[in-house]
Amino acid sequence: MSVLDLAIFMRVHRAIKVTSAGEVSATLGHWFDCHFDAFEIEQRFRAMIGRGWLERKTGGVRPTIEGRRHGRAHLRGLVRMMDQGTSMLDVARMMSVLGIAMQELDGEHSVDD
Repeated sequence: MSVLDLAIFMRVHRAIKVTSAGEVSATLGHWFDCHFDAFEIEQRFRAMIGRGWLERKTGGVRPTIEGRRHGRAHLRGLVRMMDQGTSMLDVARMMSVLGIAMQELDGEHSVDD
């Protein structure tokens, strides 16, 4: 799961409804402070559906349990990867901040239940 895939997944996961590529591209443009083409996001949707991280619904996509498993693993490793054992980052503080997002992905229930 790339950083872009993780960002897409988190945006889709946080939505309370089916999410379109246009909605995701607008949010990611804000988060990354650059333009994302909805067509590019739709291509990522297809790849993520193929990996079982998203599922197609009428009007867009929704997250899967498998996607949540992958998202959790990547969020847990993100700060440690950036720090690379240098202790230049306050890993505990950064993990606390990322913990909010990790809590969203915890559990093995469908978001549509």
